[in-house]
Amino acid sequence: LGKGIFGLLASQKMRSSAALIACLAACTLALASAGLSVPAPAMRFQLPESRPLSFNPRSTDSLLPLVAKAKAAPQPKNPLQLTGDLICSAAAASKNFWMAAVAGGFAGTCMFPVDTAKVRMQSCAQTEVAVAAAQRTYRNTIQTISKVAGEEGFLALYRGLLPVIVGSAPEMAVQVASYEASRDMFAEKFGKDKFSLDIQFAAGCFSGFAHCLVSNPMEVLKIRGQVLGKAGGGVVTAIKDIGLPGLYKGVGACWARDIPFSAIYFPAYALTKKHLEEKGYNPFLCSMGAGLFAGVIGASPTTPCDVVKTRLQSPKPGAIPYKGVRDCVSRMAAEEGLGSFFTGVGPRVGRVAPYLALSLTSYEIIKAGIEILEKKAKAGTLFGGDPKAKGKKGKK
Repeated sequence: LGKGIFGLLASQKMRSSAALIACLAACTLALASAGLSVPAPAMRFQLPESRPLSFNPRSTDSLLPLVAKAKAAPQPKNPLQLTGDLICSAAAASKNFWMAAVAGGFAGTCMFPVDTAKVRMQSCAQTEVAVAAAQRTYRNTIQTISKVAGEEGFLALYRGLLPVIVGSAPEMAVQVASYEASRDMFAEKFGKDKFSLDIQFAAGCFSGFAHCLVSNPMEVLKIRGQVLGKAGGGVVTAIKDIGLPGLYKGVGACWARDIPFSAIYFPAYALTKKHLEEKGYNPFLCSMGAGLFAGVIGASPTTPCDVVKTRLQSPKPGAIPYKGVRDCVSRMAAEEGLGSFFTGVGPRVGRVAPYLALSLTSYEIIKAGIEILEKKAKAGTLFGGDPKAKGKKGKK
C-alpha cells in the first residue's frame, strides 16, 4: 500500500494540490485501519498484578482514618501568615539587641557634651604640646563646655552626634548582647556559675573585642566632628575624605582600651549589683549605683589607651603625625611625660560612668517592662481584661 501511494505521488498526474490532499487522506485512513490489527508490542518490564483495595469506598468506616490523617497534616500557610511568622521570629531573636540599642542611644545623647569636652582637651594637648597645661585653649571639663557653647553655640556641643546615634545603639547592643551570650556559653561549657569571677572576666574580654569592631568607625567620625566642627562636614563627606579603611584607624588602641575596660567593668557591675540587691536596696538604685562604681574603676586605668586612640584618630595630627600605637606611646612619654597619658581623665570618667550606668539601668528597666507585657499578653490581660470573667461569659 505504501509503495502504491508513493508511486502515485511521484507520477506526473498527481501534481495538483487537490489530488495531493485526497491522497494524504487515503493514506491516513489506510494506516489507521492497518494499525487496528497490529498486536501490541511486548513490554520490557512486567507490571505488578493488581491488588484489591485495602478499604471499601462505599464504607465510611474505612475512610475515617484517612480523614483524620488529612486533618492532622499541617496545612500550607498563605504568604501573609509566613511573613508574620518570620517577623515574629526575627523580633524574638533580636529583642535583646533592640532593647540595648534604645538604652545605648538614650545614654549616649545625654552624656555627649561631656564626651565633646574630653575629645577637645585631648586634641588640644596634642596640637599645643609646647603650651603649658594651664595656658591651653581647653583646660578642664566645665571651661571647655562653656567655651565651646559660648563661641560656637550650644549645638556645637552635639556636633558629631549623628554617628553616635547611628553607631551607639548597635555599639551598646553588641556590647551587652555579646557579653550575655559569651557568659552563658562559657558557664555552660565549663560547668560553672555564670556569676563566677573567671566567667565574668572572660565574657568581658570577648565583649570588649566585639564592641570595638562596631565602635571604632563611630569613634573616628565622632572625633572628626568634635574637633573640626563645621569644617568637618557631614558623615557622608567625612567617609569620602578618609575612605572606608580610614574608619578603622587606631583600631589597635581601641582594642587596648575596650578589652581591659570590659574585663573590669562587667564583673564589677555584676558583683556590686548582686551585693546591693542582697542588702535589700531598690533594684533601680542597685543598677545605677553598680554602674557608676564599675564605670569609675573601669574608665580610670584605661584612660592612657583612650588618649592614644584619640591622638591616632584625630583629624589634626599635629606637626609630625604618629606612625602607630608604639610610635605614639614612645613620643608622648619622651616629649610630654607620663602625665600626658591621663589628659582628660576627669571628663572620661565623668562621661563613661554615668553613660554605662544610664544605659544598663535603662536596658534592665526596658527588659523588665517587656517581660511584664509578655506575661500579660499570654494571660490575655494585656488590655485590662480578666480571663476568668471572659471564660464565664463564654460559658454563659
